[in-house]
Amino acid sequence: MAKLVLADTKAPSLSPIRATVCQLENHPENYDRKLVEVSGRIYFGKFDFVIDAKCEPHSYARVWLDMGGDVISPAQFWDIGNFLPKQRGVDVRVRGVTVPIVRDALLEQFVSEVGAIRLRKPNGEGCGSECLLYEVAATLRGFFFSGVKGGFGMEQCCHLLVVERVTSLSSKRTTVPAGGTYTCATERWQPSSEELKALSAIPACSLGENFNGCLAIAAKHWGEAIKPNGGLANPRGWISPDMTVYYGFSGGFIQKPGQTMEMTPSSSFTRQVCRAGSPPYSLLDHVSCSFYRSFRLEDKNAAIERQERVDAGQETWRASDMAQVAWLAYDEQRKQWNLDAATDAKLSKCEPSPPGKDAEGKQQQWGYCAWLTPDDMQEITVQLHKPGYLDKHEGELKKVVWVPWTVDVNLCQARPSPH
Repeated sequence: MAKLVLADTKAPSLSPIRATVCQLENHPENYDRKLVEVSGRIYFGKFDFVIDAKCEPHSYARVWLDMGGDVISPAQFWDIGNFLPKQRGVDVRVRGVTVPIVRDALLEQFVSEVGAIRLRKPNGEGCGSECLLYEVAATLRGFFFSGVKGGFGMEQCCHLLVVERVTSLSSKRTTVPAGGTYTCATERWQPSSEELKALSAIPACSLGENFNGCLAIAAKHWGEAIKPNGGLANPRGWISPDMTVYYGFSGGFIQKPGQTMEMTPSSSFTRQVCRAGSPPYSLLDHVSCSFYRSFRLEDKNAAIERQERVDAGQETWRASDMAQVAWLAYDEQRKQWNLDAATDAKLSKCEPSPPGKDAEGKQQQWGYCAWLTPDDMQEITVQLHKPGYLDKHEGELKKVVWVPWTVDVNLCQARPSPH
């Protein structure tokens, strides 16, 4: 269900220049460092946070987005790494221009819905832009910065709009399920050599076509009809709009001189069906997601004290049990944020990175632990560090304590829609 919300009509302190995304893209020199107002689709993914629009006759333009004031960019939710650094209580400055933010219900809804995403697919795979819970379009007012002499965003791709105010917002819930728990079963079909040759002769099963057309042909093996372009965008194959049916291909292609390209003999197709143990929330419910992050938890004096206790044979788990150290850091931090404890969260992974050296040439090590709730509505990630200043064991990092560095919490909630 689509909804349109308009802000109040109070006059702004400055009159913005009304522009299209195409005008900003094609004539950035006319708008550089000026207050503009622009409308378009908001596209958010692991490598994008942009406003885009179609340009005549057959092209698209886009401008990278960030938030004014001290508001954290939704891009930071996924650690894209292309966001402006913010300091709490201080308006962000870009190229000498200070950009404030108008905090109102529209801003809160914009940040919440743009970043609202299912944290994992029902089958446990990681999520990208195909898992967004809302399609969002908006009219944004903010300061524009040309990227001609130094771009912004992923690989400095783009011009930048730093949002000062959200003036209108239109959002539509996608078919991606929010919440629910699932059990998935996978079947595999390995075609015979004759079947592989027949499949290889079909244009849809070549590398030059939309391979989902080949998956639609494979689906007939299971007596199912799917539309190649009727699923969600998914880099790993075809996925149904409600994320309960997956089709995939595993294998490769080979081409001998003078012959057509064929699938390798080991190639196979898979069909996976996921059934809900507990149902997801209704598509009519409103889902809001919040992101919490603590920076630089590391307290050097406290770390030294803990290291001394470990060296004395006390609390030795602090050097070996990443999960316990990380969970205690989360539990302490969520109390400061006044969040309820995620008592049903399950450990997803704890991974140490290979040891390296810090700026002083001392051995150090990084790592992280992550937890997810069974309904994939909450994710907790704690980054850990074995700092070089604690390494007094001639490179034996296994004796150095893990020190919490950051705590991140993605928390989504569903409530009955007021509309």
